[in-house]
Amino acid sequence: MRKTIQKTISVSGVGLHTGAASVMTFRPAQDGIHFVRVDLPGSQPIPADVYHVGSTLRGTNLKNDTAEVCTVEHVLSALHALGITDVLVEMDGPEPPITDGSADIFAHSLQEAGLRELDAQQPLLVLKQPVTYSFGKITYSAEPADRLSITFVYEHKHPLVGRQEYTLDFTPENYLSQIARARTFGFEEEFAFLKAHGLAKGGSLENAVVVGKDKYLNALRYSNELVRHKILDLVGDFSLTGKRLPPLKITCHMGGHKHNVLFARLLLANAEEK
Repeated sequence: MRKTIQKTISVSGVGLHTGAASVMTFRPAQDGIHFVRVDLPGSQPIPADVYHVGSTLRGTNLKNDTAEVCTVEHVLSALHALGITDVLVEMDGPEPPITDGSADIFAHSLQEAGLRELDAQQPLLVLKQPVTYSFGKITYSAEPADRLSITFVYEHKHPLVGRQEYTLDFTPENYLSQIARARTFGFEEEFAFLKAHGLAKGGSLENAVVVGKDKYLNALRYSNELVRHKILDLVGDFSLTGKRLPPLKITCHMGGHKHNVLFARLLLANAEEK
């Protein structure tokens, strides 16, 4: 069944890229997931779907004719993992709080708000045939299976990273215990470049894993935290289909926000009505 939350709850902090302080408030709803900029007079709610993705530069950004919200993938990931299909997300700034760089605080706040079933079913994304996508070394595939699983392979030339692979048997419980706490990450030299170009203003060792030249600059929560965070992002981006994922074997090699969204659109294009 479709689900919303029982009571209003807020999370506050600074945005990862803007560095701007913001308060994000989740409110019960019955018409899907929408983001609304309460700091912009006249702004209209932005539906959280693939058709309102404005850009995928350093995150998944949604927009309509009146407003834009940036870096919403961690919020969407927590909502989707908990099965929340209907909620109004009010933001008094352009970007959600980065919190600790993961989806953990969002997930626990939503659980604290409580979940409530609605009198309607969420549509199911039904695939009869495998769907594949590739762009250079980037590949995706989804095929019918006996359970929903997500396998991600992340590779990087940095010797501390190398090749990381992880498979999540997708359930709310497994997501919360294996994925939700995995933090966003970047490389030391990359952060210097981003900050010099007005990005990652809110990034710090308190909310991101930073890979230095010869060591991680902060302690890892998992030895393969980077690939786990890639799955966290993918769950958030795939939620933009607006449908419940059925038992599927999903595999991704070297994907990111841009290609996550493109593959989500491809899944919709190949789905049967249900």
